[in-house]
Amino acid sequence: MLINLFMDYVKKITLILALFFGVICCTTEEVKKVPDHLGDLEQLIIIQPNSEPEYEIDFIHSAEIEHSSATNNWFVDWSDEFWAFSGGDFWFAGLEIDDSGRIYVGNSREKTIQVFDSDGSFLTETGGEGRGPGEFSGITEIKIKNNQLFAFDFLQFRTTFYSLDPLNVAEVKNAYLSRDPNIAELTGWLSNGFKLIDDERFLVRYVDEFPNANIDTPNYNLDKTRLGRYYIVNREGEVESELLFELKNLKNITADIEGRHIWNIGPVPFLNQPLVSISDDGHIISANSDESLIKMVDSNGDYLRSFYIPMEKKSLIRDEILNMYDDAGEATLHLLQNAELPETWPALADILMDDENRLWIATIPESEELVYEWWLIQDTGALLATFRWPGNRSIEKINNGYLYTRETEESTGIQTIVKYRIEMDQ
Repeated sequence: MLINLFMDYVKKITLILALFFGVICCTTEEVKKVPDHLGDLEQLIIIQPNSEPEYEIDFIHSAEIEHSSATNNWFVDWSDEFWAFSGGDFWFAGLEIDDSGRIYVGNSREKTIQVFDSDGSFLTETGGEGRGPGEFSGITEIKIKNNQLFAFDFLQFRTTFYSLDPLNVAEVKNAYLSRDPNIAELTGWLSNGFKLIDDERFLVRYVDEFPNANIDTPNYNLDKTRLGRYYIVNREGEVESELLFELKNLKNITADIEGRHIWNIGPVPFLNQPLVSISDDGHIISANSDESLIKMVDSNGDYLRSFYIPMEKKSLIRDEILNMYDDAGEATLHLLQNAELPETWPALADILMDDENRLWIATIPESEELVYEWWLIQDTGALLATFRWPGNRSIEKINNGYLYTRETEESTGIQTIVKYRIEMDQ
């Protein structure tokens, strides 16, 4: 009798362990697909590409911002005669939603914040160029937290806080983020990139060298892999966390054409770039886009877990890239025709977290079109849904059951914000 009870106990424990390692880690066969350098990573969740999602997901068009006088500058048409891959996204400084469903759009080109109701109708705007309260030299990001809207001005190193109803300037606080870091491991490193975590703290990227395109000089580095280190920093410029993660900076491709050295000045979908997203409650996820590994830390920077999707990356074919950019400017076409390109596309295109701390991960499937396969994943690792989404419909925010995109009309470059209701059925 005791032996039978003991054997039943052993069987139950064996089953529990099998389920645990099958869901949270992977089977013996699946381990072979995980790169060796991930073997020692704690709390690693493997999500197999052939996993069965729990839900079917659909998106129902709900509203669209069509106020032309408010949106007619939602595209920066920089000349492409000299700079490769320029223009398009540089006006955009974030999108936020308040509890009533109003939509706030940051416009870095005009130094304004535009407000629309939940149906997409224009309500008002605030800001403008200047150094007074409620004025900006440059907006990089807006965020809503604790019933306040705040906007970070990266040129004046200050945050402007607004009450929401009515939309008025409540306070302006300086941020001393350009000071030298107060920890030895960052001696000689420079701050280069700031994201709002909350009203008092920032996620700051530090680099040991800025991009240098002076070809044939000792400081030229566009052919190098440059790294960025990420820390939580307070408003006084003091580092408050250990090193959170290290990501490779934007990859550059270069070419020499008729005495000119040209390169991509911005991110492009077929080159590696660092991906970082911060949830409304401060959880941070990060990835190098050339590897489908995503790390998650909490609002204090403490490591939580990582997610990995083992997949074969799509081959990069020059003719397909040229077809994709056949209407681009001269500099871009020269670069694509002559630069040394990677053999494969990156694994990831984008990562986001919604207001429920679910992960939205865009992977790049085998396709001649720039269409991404998105994975919706619970923060525990459960695969909730997958769906295909065109690359010209950039997902910017998921909030309260709605998905908000910034969509580009390819023939004109005109951009708009579109709101979709999310429906999920088992």
